[in-house]
Amino acid sequence: MNLDRLKKIANMISPIIKVINAPLAYFSGKSDYMEKGILWPTVTTYSNNSRKVIQYTTLPKNVDNMAQMQWAGESFEDICIVLQGPVLEDGDFTLNTVKMYNKYYPKVKLVVSTWIGLSEETECKLREAGADVVLCKKPEKTGAYNINLQLTSAYEGVKMAQKLGCSYALKTRTDQRLYANDVLKYFQTLLNIFPSSDCKVVNQRLIFTTYGKSFRYLPFNLCDFLVYGETSELLKLYGIQRDNRASDFGKIIYTEEKEFNKKIFTLLEGKQGVSPYDVFPDFDALYKKYMFAEYYIVYNYFLENIASNESYGDLMDAYYSYLKKYAVVADSEKLLLYWPKYVQYNVKFENELDFYAKLDSKKWMDIYANYTPFSQ
Repeated sequence: MNLDRLKKIANMISPIIKVINAPLAYFSGKSDYMEKGILWPTVTTYSNNSRKVIQYTTLPKNVDNMAQMQWAGESFEDICIVLQGPVLEDGDFTLNTVKMYNKYYPKVKLVVSTWIGLSEETECKLREAGADVVLCKKPEKTGAYNINLQLTSAYEGVKMAQKLGCSYALKTRTDQRLYANDVLKYFQTLLNIFPSSDCKVVNQRLIFTTYGKSFRYLPFNLCDFLVYGETSELLKLYGIQRDNRASDFGKIIYTEEKEFNKKIFTLLEGKQGVSPYDVFPDFDALYKKYMFAEYYIVYNYFLENIASNESYGDLMDAYYSYLKKYAVVADSEKLLLYWPKYVQYNVKFENELDFYAKLDSKKWMDIYANYTPFSQ
């Protein structure tokens, strides 16, 4: 057995030995041993013995082990952070998120918009932590993909933000957390750099992010769970007509929809001058058939508030025109967004990034600078 082979075996065994020793090290007072003694050696060993490189980030679980990281010189008194959805009580996640935001931005308004039935104890803790709590009545018809649940709690949360005198709001979810402490400054700067193309149509752009389902080849399929903008515009976004489809609609067409998306992604990714219409001549009709959550919300907002002001070619032209004139796409990596429900979704490989044909800030910038709408 050669020396290189022995070194490889030693590297692979090393993390196992450290795992065995971890309990002793932990209880002897070395509280950071799990990270420095196990996580880092394991990641290093994997990277050294594979064709992949791994990087990871450790983030504090609660406000007690966070440093004061308030953005110096900025109060953001006219901004509200709206946390929408069921309160995540596991590990006091939502409660700790409110406390963290309050530590980041002491003068920012915080709203938790959730459902009637929240325990009085939890509601009291949220209020003591600095949040206004809105208890919404669940709609009788949830719509496909629970769209109406999101629309209801988001709308009521933003409405409370407006009632509190806030001109802007960051709409996020109760089971998500933004660790970057300069997010509000970043978003406000983007709005200043990229004004609306027509203030009579949209006074200021809405900012979407790349986390989740923001795609180039699926029109209006923008990540809708984290959006920043004027409260008046967000009320339009979440005040659209409610979805009348059956709640199990998504399950019924899941396989068909998945194959449709896969065919588009695999045939179009990396090709210049090719559109979905080269794959499906009747793309618009097929795409509207599925109408999943992200598409439903942004597209109906576009139809109800923007579409009548200009003429458009096909659905892709309408989408790219909207991105160019009235939206901004920000990279979620800059926000340090943590979502425990889908934490494994952040584990991406290089080939998967290509497959999903993500819309990131670089691709949005290309559309902003170079796309020529049909109306022009």
